[in-house]
Amino acid sequence: MEIKTVTYQCPNCNAALEFDNASGKFLCKYCGSSFTEEDIKKYFAENEAEPLTQENLEAERKAAADESNIETEEFTGASALYTCPNCGAGIICDSLTASTRCHFCHTPVILTGRLSGEYKPDVIIPFRMTREQAEQAFKDYCKGKILLPRGFRSEANVQNITPLYVPYWLKSGSVNAFMEAEGHKVRSWRVGDMRYTNTKIFNVTRRADMVFVRVPCDGSKRIDDSLMESIEPFNYDGLKPFSMSYLSGCGAEKYDVDSAEASQRIDQRVAEAAVNVLKQDMQGYSSVTEKRRNMSYTNQQSVYALMPVWFVNYTYNGKDYPFVMNGQTGIDFGILPVSRLKKFLFGAAWFVGLAIVLGLLGGVLLG
Repeated sequence: MEIKTVTYQCPNCNAALEFDNASGKFLCKYCGSSFTEEDIKKYFAENEAEPLTQENLEAERKAAADESNIETEEFTGASALYTCPNCGAGIICDSLTASTRCHFCHTPVILTGRLSGEYKPDVIIPFRMTREQAEQAFKDYCKGKILLPRGFRSEANVQNITPLYVPYWLKSGSVNAFMEAEGHKVRSWRVGDMRYTNTKIFNVTRRADMVFVRVPCDGSKRIDDSLMESIEPFNYDGLKPFSMSYLSGCGAEKYDVDSAEASQRIDQRVAEAAVNVLKQDMQGYSSVTEKRRNMSYTNQQSVYALMPVWFVNYTYNGKDYPFVMNGQTGIDFGILPVSRLKKFLFGAAWFVGLAIVLGLLGGVLLG
């Protein structure tokens, strides 16, 4: 089965359509037409249709395997060549890319085979934060950071900010949480010159049944988990059934962390949250030390989702420094580089300034 490349083109002028974060509509930047989600489903029904048969699923898996073999043989597993449906230029992308732009005509291109079968997302949260908002958030994050390298806050780096749909697993279920701990009650008093301390030790246990809903875990190995956790939470009221049309104009990746692997990470997060709830119920002790815990999970369900994230990546002295912003809520986080030259000059200036102040102070005292 061939992996197709498609674009969503304006029904009026045939130019590429892009999803507009501010209005929630699909806009044509050439003729100014706008279309709702219902319009897109009507005009491009063939792009969204996918018969869910066992035969189709096996064919998709075979296509993915064939593509992987081709990439391994011809591009050492790093990239593959596709054709832009607008200008016919070659598009080189790695094995995880599901949506990108043509480097020649800048037309949004979606690789439909990367988002079908078992790799078809169940839900998506469309972008709400605009490029202008993301660029301003990046500038504000850098404001006042005097030790940043000059290139980091450059206009070229600001304009390099990229919208990317990141693969996520969202897991729901129930957990029966049990924790055994040692509680200490310490009382001290003084009699004359003597201080007395009385310590009582208690065996404390707590058990609770809890429900967790859509706990997230990013499904990409090359994106740091802690980086994605730093811009949580997403507002799940914005979840929509997946439609490829939302990807037009944005990058997107398919997962390379499967549901089982992500489930282990989510279980760890659920366990830590459950233990915190149990600890909060252990009141009246000077200190509490955990001895044992047990978690039993039931009714677990996972869905595959694409979440909106704005990305800037800057390389300085051979190390990557990312800035990310939640494309729905605007929560941002970044790891900032420090210029060695500026750090040295700032330290030298501080030392000279301190020496001058001490010299003046010494002169006043001697005088």
